[in-house]
Amino acid sequence: MEKWFLRITELSAHSAYMVVFAVLLACGLGFPLPEDVPLIASGYLIWEGTMQWVPALAITMFGVLAGDTMLFFIGRRIGTQILQGNRTAFLFPPEKVRRTRAYFRKYGDKLVFFARFVAGLRAVVFFMAGAMKMKYSRFILLDGIAALLSVPLWIFLGWLLGHTLGNEISRILKSMKDIKTAFTAIVLIAVLGFLLHSYRKYKQAKKIRSKRKKKST
Repeated sequence: MEKWFLRITELSAHSAYMVVFAVLLACGLGFPLPEDVPLIASGYLIWEGTMQWVPALAITMFGVLAGDTMLFFIGRRIGTQILQGNRTAFLFPPEKVRRTRAYFRKYGDKLVFFARFVAGLRAVVFFMAGAMKMKYSRFILLDGIAALLSVPLWIFLGWLLGHTLGNEISRILKSMKDIKTAFTAIVLIAVLGFLLHSYRKYKQAKKIRSKRKKKST
């Protein structure tokens, strides 16, 4: 993410709008990058003077909603085939599909609205909204209202980041990357330690059960 942020903030005024739009469109289609990154980068570029507030807000909103719309119609087009196909029946049993449809009819509006604020959930919910045949007018209204809240906020945070930290951002991002790498290593070691401990306990329990069986026979 740090690399993407730095790449976007190094763009010229001519290419910044196009690149930000393209990245947001790709994010909407499931590209493995949180859309918060190009939005914060846009705010930083506004502070820097490369982008302007009104065009930046317009292009980012359009990019976000265009990506979401494409994902919605992909779900509308192939979602039913995936959910009801013979080859995927073991993943999506008919009973589960029926329950999902009922759940989506009941809570679909809330899911679509709040999914905009959760990066890992967004793509799945928007795809399912299309697959569940939600009305596009309803979908884009809910998604648009949520985007009107989230997009300007992330851009403002990017502007605030530039206003507060200025040219120190590169050094700070490098420090954050080092901290994140160290934290990831600690988490991996902890997880491996836990798995090893669990495996040892499992082996000990298995050995005890085996001894008990021998005694009982």
